[in-house]
Amino acid sequence: MKRIGVFPTLVFALLLRAVPAVAQQPPQFLTPEVSADRTVTFRLWAPNAKAVRVTSIEGQPPADLTKNEQGVWSATVGPLEPDIYSYMYEVDGAPVIDPRNPDVKVWLTLNSMVLVPGTPPRLHEVQDVPHGAVVMHTYRSKSLAQTRQLYVYTPPGYSATSKPLPVVYLKHGFGDGPSAWTAVGQAHVIADNLIAQHKIEPMLIVMPWGHVISPRLARSRADMEHNDEGVERELLEDIVPFVESSYRAATTADKRAIVGLSMGGGQSLTTGLSHLDTFDWIGGFSSAPPEGDLEKTFPNLTADAAKKLGLLWVGVGKKDFLVERNEKFNAWLTDHQIKHTWVLSEGGHEWPVWRKYLAEFLPLIFR
Repeated sequence: MKRIGVFPTLVFALLLRAVPAVAQQPPQFLTPEVSADRTVTFRLWAPNAKAVRVTSIEGQPPADLTKNEQGVWSATVGPLEPDIYSYMYEVDGAPVIDPRNPDVKVWLTLNSMVLVPGTPPRLHEVQDVPHGAVVMHTYRSKSLAQTRQLYVYTPPGYSATSKPLPVVYLKHGFGDGPSAWTAVGQAHVIADNLIAQHKIEPMLIVMPWGHVISPRLARSRADMEHNDEGVERELLEDIVPFVESSYRAATTADKRAIVGLSMGGGQSLTTGLSHLDTFDWIGGFSSAPPEGDLEKTFPNLTADAAKKLGLLWVGVGKKDFLVERNEKFNAWLTDHQIKHTWVLSEGGHEWPVWRKYLAEFLPLIFR
């Protein structure tokens, strides 16, 4: 009988030990908190941490957080220019996303995100204008023998018009997926606002998957070449026919554009300049442009052939790790008298740059 009484005694002792844990529940607080002066206060409850800082904010150095008596660490950053910013915490050196912020950029790496609104609102901010729709398609790619996904933006009023619309094939970067240009890039919002301002005509925007194999496995140059060859084949043999049979899409080169960022920018430049009969409008944002013997890569790309292009647009930020590679590509185009637009802007390899580039590129096409 004495042994039986040991169990409730142990349970009671464990409950007593749990009482302090109840008292250590996190206090209520807001994070990230955006103030009217465009400063942003970041907070994290980590009572046992020895050091916390917020990092990965575009254009900003890491900022150390300080802890209060409740175990809440905080720091105020800025003021920041109106934009959407990524960030993450380092807790005793370990990367951590913000557990109180559901707005998270996923894919190869995870980052929390925060919007610093502008007055008036910027093009990437949702405004009181007619809105289009974004549809995700799951389909079987015959050329790759894979089940794939792509996203299609249709402009406001699409269902009420019978006019074939021009199409932009918009490609994401390494490690991202087909939803990146809507979830982070705000491509659909930018298009809505530009249409409302009569700066672009209504158009379809197709956002395909840019990886044939997982980006976690594609590391060598051969892997990337295999990847790029696969997505080009799929685009031409599967995606363009699918879009043109499923949507009221124009079917001529003067109504097709291809553009992308980073890896997707390199894919867009390579595919577009190799198929001048398919795309009249080509662009690359902070691209990984083709290298090596470009005369061999583009045997049909001459100054005369390039004259039929509506636009060849190449842009990169001054702090981008790909700036030298883009400058070499720009020099090659110039030396070979290939007409193009060259943009060297502020910024690095980051979404604030690419959203601005998209807002510059779209009004220039289909003119």
